[in-house]
Amino acid sequence: MPNTSPSDWTYRPRSAIPTVVAIAVVAAGLAFAQAVSGGPRALGQALPFAAAGALAGWLCFGKPSVTVADAGIHVVNPIAVYDVPWAALILVRTQYTCTFVTPHRSVRAFAAPGPGRYAAMMASYLDLRDRGGIPSRGTADLGALPTAPSGQVATVVQQRWNAMVETGTLPLGEADDTVVARRLDLRALVVLGALIVLGVVLQLAL
Repeated sequence: MPNTSPSDWTYRPRSAIPTVVAIAVVAAGLAFAQAVSGGPRALGQALPFAAAGALAGWLCFGKPSVTVADAGIHVVNPIAVYDVPWAALILVRTQYTCTFVTPHRSVRAFAAPGPGRYAAMMASYLDLRDRGGIPSRGTADLGALPTAPSGQVATVVQQRWNAMVETGTLPLGEADDTVVARRLDLRALVVLGALIVLGVVLQLAL
């Protein structure tokens, strides 16, 4: 499914790159501050933790994405990747985060959370009415708002899903037998763990 085509649509938060850069700058600044106050020894002790912080920032904010493709939905989360075939999908939820529900697994898209508190408070009557919700912030599904990442992704998925149903290209009745692939990013986990262990060792040894 990672192979792309002109019909593929990928969502990644616009704030992803600025956030990753900001985290890396903060991590580098902290390491530099340690070097100024403690010299090369302190810098050596701080560098592994700074690198681990920068890597964690990339995993949490730079890496996650959702790709809607002909074969299904490709979800990249911080430490896991999921391939949800259209035949396996039975429901799309937007509460808290965009979630793709299948008979055997619910896949949450880390890249498509629901709206923040401010966006929820500013949700207008027209927003809620257009999404078919009750005009009450306490009861409407604010995660389905078009201004929310969860709502944007869910809208594209629903449109593609409905189009496949209307054209008869979506296999029906195969959800129970369709596998949702899941792959852990073991390399990232190993590198992150190694940096933390190295930092601890240097703290004890130097």
